[in-house]
Amino acid sequence: MKKTNMRRFGALVAAGALVLAACGGDDEAATEEVTEETEAPASDCAVTTLNIGTILPVTGSLAFLGPPEIAASGFAVEDINAAGGVLGNPVTINQGDSGDTSTDLANTEVDRLLAAGAQVIVGAASSAVSKTVIDKITSAGVVQFSPANTSPDFTEYADNGLYFRTAPSDLLQGRVLANLVIEEGSTTAAVLFRQESYGQGLADAFKANFESSGGTVSEFLAYAPETDTFDAEVDKVVAANPDAVVVIGFEESGTILSTMHERGVGPTAKKVYGVDGNISGLDKLVDDPAILAGIKGTVPSVDLKSISEFTARLDAAGVDGVYDYGAETYDAIVISALAAEIAGCADGVSIGSQINGVTKDGEKCTDFASCLALVQAGTDIDYDGLGGPYEFVDAGEPAAASFRIITYGAAGADTSLDKYVFAS
Repeated sequence: MKKTNMRRFGALVAAGALVLAACGGDDEAATEEVTEETEAPASDCAVTTLNIGTILPVTGSLAFLGPPEIAASGFAVEDINAAGGVLGNPVTINQGDSGDTSTDLANTEVDRLLAAGAQVIVGAASSAVSKTVIDKITSAGVVQFSPANTSPDFTEYADNGLYFRTAPSDLLQGRVLANLVIEEGSTTAAVLFRQESYGQGLADAFKANFESSGGTVSEFLAYAPETDTFDAEVDKVVAANPDAVVVIGFEESGTILSTMHERGVGPTAKKVYGVDGNISGLDKLVDDPAILAGIKGTVPSVDLKSISEFTARLDAAGVDGVYDYGAETYDAIVISALAAEIAGCADGVSIGSQINGVTKDGEKCTDFASCLALVQAGTDIDYDGLGGPYEFVDAGEPAAASFRIITYGAAGADTSLDKYVFAS
């Protein structure tokens, strides 16, 4: 324990010395020319303590997927501080709840986090929720960094260069899902989807890719997020009798699938597919997990075996086997911290200016401590995190991603059947 503390103290001292130099501290041995060079950034370095806020789903329709994101955000700050912090100071974190679009909780939480001085706000998980706060966050000169937003709408959103995401656009997931359905022999499909930013975007992407591959979408059924009974929608699926059914939703997917099972079009009778918003933890959304046997779904994810230490850490925190977007949450915070270190300042605009560069073109490093050492040595870095290489494009998002294909047996998700595909 003493040895660990000494390493941390040494890192803090070294980082602190660099910050003083970057902000123009006096050095009697320095020449006048050097003094002039180091004085200029002083006014640009008013913020040297990185304050992270989060708006992740503690409550609402995505709360069943919130635990890995919430736990991972804490792990990231813990690991950053153990390595010496950012700009010589410990990083602080202020956790918040995003709720969902049925409440205005996200806006209330963002107001609280901005008032508390957050320079980076991690979240929301829901694309629709993020749309309700993105203008408020980015117009305040603060970074919004989502680990789970997948709506294609964000790629060209006017965000002042301050919105980023470690999750890939659903233009990629739509292609992966369509390819899966086609490869498994289906030529017709019905699609049930939430009528909001996430659901519409992924449904459109699936439909375009499925049809371009020769498939026919026989029913394209949007439902309001607050819908609680799905008899009418399922009746249309029964009447269409497609080869496959795609369900794009959140926790309401449990009710949809239960109704489908009752009508003879559930996973045990027909090819049914889920997505990242519902496939993990789906067995917790139905009374009898056995009705899910046979369902498959897609979710952005690296091979879980490659991050087994991280998933074990999540398990120890009580996450209960659902890991979706945990790695992406962790990486969003580490990327932000490294960006602040490179910028020499912890204000949102400075951080945002460096985020894309952290993820590409430099010397590869895979954790905060090793990346920090490179940065402090003046080396350009390429952070390849728990969620894999990101290689952010100008829009502040990965251009490629790995996807996990999950298959359910009678007792729940069968990890022995996991498959992974890469899309770009």
